[in-house]
Amino acid sequence: MPITSSAGPLTALAALTDEPTSTSDLYERVGYVALMRAGVIPYKKFRLALAELEAEGLAASETGEDGDTLWRRTEAGAAQQAR
Repeated sequence: MPITSSAGPLTALAALTDEPTSTSDLYERVGYVALMRAGVIPYKKFRLALAELEAEGLAASETGEDGDTLWRRTEAGAAQQAR
């Protein structure tokens, strides 16, 4: 279980898969309504939610060839999503 019960990180976790995806693509994947409900419409807040997941070991990031940050869920993140 994530340390946080905040809707932002939990919403971001639901958008992650095993396939690395850019922050902006994840932001679009979540969609405006879900971002609004989670309180992470500001892009910086969404990135902070992803960073929180990474700090908890539920997500991992890497830098893509074009310099974008790519995010994917970890095994612990996948197990969390399966609950």
